[in-house]
Amino acid sequence: MSRKPPNSVVSTREFTASAKEVFEAWTNPEIMRHWLAPGENVVSEIEADARIGGALLIRSRSPDGAIHTIRGVYRELDPPQRIAMTWVYSGPFALICAVETLIEIDIENVGRDRTAMTFTQSRFTTEDVAKAYQGDWPSCFEKLQSILGLPGRRH
Repeated sequence: MSRKPPNSVVSTREFTASAKEVFEAWTNPEIMRHWLAPGENVVSEIEADARIGGALLIRSRSPDGAIHTIRGVYRELDPPQRIAMTWVYSGPFALICAVETLIEIDIENVGRDRTAMTFTQSRFTTEDVAKAYQGDWPSCFEKLQSILGLPGRRH
């Protein structure tokens, strides 16, 4: 049983996809652009240099026109089972601005075309910052499930 770090967000999800597909969804910008923005936000720009030390940039636009920017650095890549990266937000939500968090994604095959993903985001400065992020991830993961289920996504 894994221990939840203090002031963290932890979520485990199962997807109808291979571990390779889930890993690619976190490292391939052409896939990331379809799901890595919460709610009705849409990704307007994305860059992902998926190598240790490589940079991540995500810009999304909310329905009211606000721009939200995420910057990060890939810290660990062990295809197709593990990713670790930093995650720093800038945008209109002052509470979470400039707080560098750590995202860790652990991916495990649990059956034929079934994969479990354990997502952990930690290093929050306060519980309020953790709660702010906690509300956004479920909608992202719902979008991810939809993307992974599309025809032609199988390798």
